[in-house]
Amino acid sequence: MTDTIYALSTPVGGAIAVIRISGPDTLCALRAAFSGKIEHRYVAHGSITGADGSALDDAMAVYFQGPKSYTGEDMAELYIHGGYAVSRRVLSRLSELPLRPAGPGEFTRRAFINGKLDLAQAEAVGDLLEARSREGARHAAGQLAGALSKRIGEIYSALVDV
Repeated sequence: MTDTIYALSTPVGGAIAVIRISGPDTLCALRAAFSGKIEHRYVAHGSITGADGSALDDAMAVYFQGPKSYTGEDMAELYIHGGYAVSRRVLSRLSELPLRPAGPGEFTRRAFINGKLDLAQAEAVGDLLEARSREGARHAAGQLAGALSKRIGEIYSALVDV
């Protein structure tokens, strides 16, 4: 069985920070740390709460029941205030739950393993994040949308026909 991971998905210091959670204990973790309504694909308003029930931040959250998520697993996103102190407090709270910090690219790797992305699309996620030009971003976005995979499929079908 897969463990449950979490990670900050945005840089700290902006108005909003996004934290992702994915794995079998997602719903349990969300219920333990978020006071709002939890329903599949419903964006809820509530508080991120400490183990003692105290409010750590005013937040929004959305829960995605697997396989209807980016990773194909149960997944959640928390939208919190993006300041350093708030982000640190919320991440510290998540570390108290049966979760572990995600490694680089782990959400995308899970999406690939669970058949949500093919290999070309998974590689395109990294390319899109690292793109330094408009053309590079456009190319990576096309690859992520399946352009390369579709072309490879066409070539494969033509070869099989031959």
